[in-house]
Amino acid sequence: MVKEVSAGAIVYKKVNDQYLYLLVQQKNGDHFSFPKGHVEKNESIIDAAHREVYEETGIMFEERSSKVEVNTYLMQNGIYKDVYYFLGEASNSVVRKQDSEIKVAGWYTKDQVFKYLTYDNDKIIFIKLAGSLEK
Repeated sequence: MVKEVSAGAIVYKKVNDQYLYLLVQQKNGDHFSFPKGHVEKNESIIDAAHREVYEETGIMFEERSSKVEVNTYLMQNGIYKDVYYFLGEASNSVVRKQDSEIKVAGWYTKDQVFKYLTYDNDKIIFIKLAGSLEK
């Protein structure tokens, strides 16, 4: 079985008592998700998450939980993919999207996250990692 490993993060910021979350729309496939990407050789999963979020959006983050959630799925090419997600608070807030891969990148409310996320698995991961923020 061939397997790929990616890493990303659910990144948030708080503005005027409201939480906003970082989403991207991929150019390849048009789907909305959290920023993520491939783990490079000799790179830790958390380092890959930091690098990929920054490359795709220009946003840096600090981890705010020791929890990690993994989304495993079978891609159309027959390869299984594990995506490791972390929860992080943004250290900066000006989004600069990676034009080569990202169609749209920005900050969204919780309701918008549920509206725009393409895949139900991402919604489940969002609830598991960020669900306690707005209680």
